[in-house]
Amino acid sequence: MGLEYSDKYQLENLFEDYYTAVLLYCISIVKDRDDAKDIVQQAFVSLWRKMDSIDFHTSARAYLYRSVYHASLDLIKHKKVRKRYEGEAKNNNQITHAVNNEEKELSEKIESAINDLPDQCRRIFKMNRYDRLRYKDIAAVLHISEKTVENQMVKALRILRERLKEYLPMVLFLLNYFYDR
Repeated sequence: MGLEYSDKYQLENLFEDYYTAVLLYCISIVKDRDDAKDIVQQAFVSLWRKMDSIDFHTSARAYLYRSVYHASLDLIKHKKVRKRYEGEAKNNNQITHAVNNEEKELSEKIESAINDLPDQCRRIFKMNRYDRLRYKDIAAVLHISEKTVENQMVKALRILRERLKEYLPMVLFLLNYFYDR
């Protein structure tokens, strides 16, 4: 159903009569002219859509002010929520970056400690931990006894534990960080 000439004229008069006052009222709430313009424009569009159900002579002004007030509060709430989530996202990015750096540093220290193991000890350790071979299989490949493999693994773990003891808190932190997610 289209607007009749008198309805359109009435709406134009309302716009001319109230736009500036409602805009200033909105600016006083949201503290941003562009946001206020958007809110007031939306209030007038909403008023236009409800022309048939609103008595323009008694309630148009009240409708505009009430609409602008509630829309302004909604915008303020939305901005607060967005700001909080942006802050949380920034903190999460910083934590992730720090964890990645710590993880990289720890990985480099572990690799360096493994490379510093005596040759046979290093070879047995890598075959067991990287290649997932059992002691019996390592012994068969290297033509040594299982007991020798076991002794070399105990030696490797002791040396690594000693070399990496200062990184234990970091290891515990990383384990908690990744397993608590």
